[in-house]
Amino acid sequence: MTDHDIAAADEGLTLAAYGSVVESLRAVSGLRLDDYRRASVLRHLQSRMRALQIEDLDGYVACLIHDRHECESLAREILESNTVLFRDPEAYAGLARMLPYLLDVSPAPRIWVPCCASGGDVYSIAMLLAEAQAALEAPESFEILGTDIDAQMLAAAGSGGFSASDAQQVPAHLRERYLSFVDGECRVIPRLAARCEFRLRDVTRELPVGGFDLVDCRNLIGSLQLPVQRSALEHFRAALRPGGLLLVGRGELMAAHVDLFRRVAPLPGLYQRVEPQARPSDPPSEAYRTALLSSTTPGAVLDAQGGLIEINPTLLRLSGRPAPELLGQSGAVLLQAADETAFDETIALLADGQKHEIAVPLRTPTALLPARLMLSRWQSGEAAFVLAEWRLEALPADNLAAQAATLLAASLRLMSESLIVTDTHGRIVEFNRSAERLTGWPRAQAIGLGHESVLRLIGAAGAVETSPVSLCLRDPNAIRRGEEHQLLSRDGRRLRVRLSYSPLIGDGEISGVILMLEDTTEQTLLADELEYRSSHDALTGLFNRGEFERRVSAALTEARAGAAPQMLCYIDVDQFKVINDTLGHYAGDELLRDLATLLRAHLRPDDALARLGGDEYGVLLKDLEGEAGRALVETLLAAVRGFRFQWEAKTYAITVSIGVVEIDRRSGDIVSTLADADAACYAAKDGGRDRARWVSDGHDEIRARHAEMTMVGRIGKALDEGLFLLFYEDVVATTATTQVCYRELLVRMRGDDGRLVQPGGFIAAAERYYLMAALDRWVLSTAFAGIASLPADGIIYAVNVSGMSLSDDQFLNYVVRAIERTGVAPERICFEITETSAISHLSEAVRFISHLAELGCRFALDDFGAGMASFSYLKNLPVQFVKIDGSFVRNMQGSTVDRGMVEAINRIGHDMGLCTIAEHVEDASALQMLAAIGVDWVQGTVIGEGRPFDELLAHANS
Repeated sequence: MTDHDIAAADEGLTLAAYGSVVESLRAVSGLRLDDYRRASVLRHLQSRMRALQIEDLDGYVACLIHDRHECESLAREILESNTVLFRDPEAYAGLARMLPYLLDVSPAPRIWVPCCASGGDVYSIAMLLAEAQAALEAPESFEILGTDIDAQMLAAAGSGGFSASDAQQVPAHLRERYLSFVDGECRVIPRLAARCEFRLRDVTRELPVGGFDLVDCRNLIGSLQLPVQRSALEHFRAALRPGGLLLVGRGELMAAHVDLFRRVAPLPGLYQRVEPQARPSDPPSEAYRTALLSSTTPGAVLDAQGGLIEINPTLLRLSGRPAPELLGQSGAVLLQAADETAFDETIALLADGQKHEIAVPLRTPTALLPARLMLSRWQSGEAAFVLAEWRLEALPADNLAAQAATLLAASLRLMSESLIVTDTHGRIVEFNRSAERLTGWPRAQAIGLGHESVLRLIGAAGAVETSPVSLCLRDPNAIRRGEEHQLLSRDGRRLRVRLSYSPLIGDGEISGVILMLEDTTEQTLLADELEYRSSHDALTGLFNRGEFERRVSAALTEARAGAAPQMLCYIDVDQFKVINDTLGHYAGDELLRDLATLLRAHLRPDDALARLGGDEYGVLLKDLEGEAGRALVETLLAAVRGFRFQWEAKTYAITVSIGVVEIDRRSGDIVSTLADADAACYAAKDGGRDRARWVSDGHDEIRARHAEMTMVGRIGKALDEGLFLLFYEDVVATTATTQVCYRELLVRMRGDDGRLVQPGGFIAAAERYYLMAALDRWVLSTAFAGIASLPADGIIYAVNVSGMSLSDDQFLNYVVRAIERTGVAPERICFEITETSAISHLSEAVRFISHLAELGCRFALDDFGAGMASFSYLKNLPVQFVKIDGSFVRNMQGSTVDRGMVEAINRIGHDMGLCTIAEHVEDASALQMLAAIGVDWVQGTVIGEGRPFDELLAHANS
């Protein structure tokens, strides 16, 4: 049907005739054509006309009015027009491409298909999801909710039926796996159907429980009027989790809703939820307007001329008219004719910021409700608007009897709670609109029925609970408030409700029962979801760190009370960074999920398994100790060792390291227990990986690692509180020991007790836990500032640089800026780099040395001779000094080998034009031997102990 045909049909369809179509469809279904674009409806009218071979539009409308079956056929065509996924290759391809991304974010996704009709899209998505999870070798885990307003279609969908024509469009491999054909009928296999749920729900009026990962509203949005589009999309955004996805059809325009969803390129039709942006505080007028629209007081927003712009739900219910019918009209339509002039005059007289109150009754379909109308005008930018609030008053005394029924009816409509009233026989005598929505029973059908037919309360196991009505009819004191129950609605939904009830007493006798129900389904499910997420890891579904630590704390408490010992295991994946860096983070996440499944399969049901963060897992083995515990830990190691991670047709061997600590009555607090397990795990890594270490075995490496971990906190505190300080040692010539040629600056740390901690006590921990770069920066900054303040004395001042800083891309820039900032002369500075660090980071070391050498800085190769390839690498490093490793110097008087090493290093250094320096010279005889060998300079206690650098600065500047 072309746009020209639609325009012609539109001209030929009178307003009255279109109204007849609207009313005819409303009579047979919940379909409201007012929500749909007129052009969309006309397309379906033309389609039905062709099917019936009717050429005259008026003739078809007449047929529609008198033929209920045709009304049902038209309604079904409109509702089913969105459910043929496999007939739309672009939508099918887009969804298939999107699913791996969805499963990566949510391994067990929740999906909502609004306007699902007979379930075609629901089951189509279920097939694609099952196939995608099978391809990933992941367990089949997902939930799909289909909703619609047609109970008959939902019943067909819930039966698992799949139309034969649609089945022919399903790809053959999916059809063979997920569809069955019995006696000519096509059905979805039970396993797949069990993951799909269908509910009666209007997407533009009601919102299901949130937390969905995907909403599929393909081809729905474009058929709706723009205001209804907006309402539906706002519902969809509210139903999606942060970052959730929306699937729309080809050609559907989303440009008007960019504040709700943004397109996900390059997947066609896929949009992502836009998170609400924080904004400055609203002005008082806007805050008042927002409060009015959500208030239970009847209210509306008017334009400056009194036209209705927005109407709150309370006023809509009282007016008995739909919003489209009222919007744009004067607010006077809600008043009696005699009050229209007073309303118009008051609007005209209002100035910005003014308020005015007039006594005008509010007109409802059944009565005039006494009220005072409060009008206040506000300016918002260039536009002005008026807030209108009807404050209902008590009925006059002489009118109470006549209008009591009217007031009760209005009150029942206003109530958000569901109200049910029964007589003494348990038959329903009153039933408000909220009760209709909650139970699924229309009021006209519920009145007169026994309460058991409508109020079906069930227990957790599905058994019917004792009726509160029967209890109240027996006991006049049976008053209950806020009981939690499950309600089985007419359409099969299980709802959580808060129930209050009481007998009605008249003339001292029980005259009936009143029940008040509040739907708490959404709050309860959200609370359950929040509780689950607060204790479980989103990626693997295991316990998270917080829940694991809670269980460890409980185990420690139980152990102190005499319970059986337990074992705490700290598991770290070996070389996980290699997987992440070479295959990408998606592969890393998949490996973590696979390992979670593998570990869980080899543990007992009562054992707690958690992901603690990154590539680390925690296991709490209950009631297990000794050899049995060791055997289970070895089983875990063997299981991982035998596992092969598959990614993109390649397989990878994986191992883990495990640290184990026993929890018994002698255990410390949770912090020390977890630290012990962590230290044992890293000791296992240091011992070669793919093994376990037990704290109880007392390995030296565990004690060393624990000491390092304890030192980490002290290093951080020292950096924050300025507890590091510099010392210096003099270097002199062997031929003139009173002449200082060179000074090495060394770092010390002041402990909590005020004593100095030597570098050997904290450098290893700083290097292992990545604090060395921060420490190097402190040393350089402090040293440069001090050297710059010293008068020129011809002495070279040396500072040490770690291998970690050499590998830091930003460290060189930091050094250059520090030189510029402090104004220190570069030729006074020498950087000492250990031989091992230089060899391990050769290219970075050459770059660092070459750049700073151009500025005038000098360099020394420290601890030379300790490495395995010293001489071959020496020629590649543009240094000026070679410092002979102190271990050779200390032992050379008693070892010809060590003396030979000193002589060789000195000779080769001189051959290369380098100055040689001997470290750790402790006595005069060693000094004489070094002078005889020809070493240029010496450093050690024979020259002098290290002194605080601050003393040197104070003396020089005094």
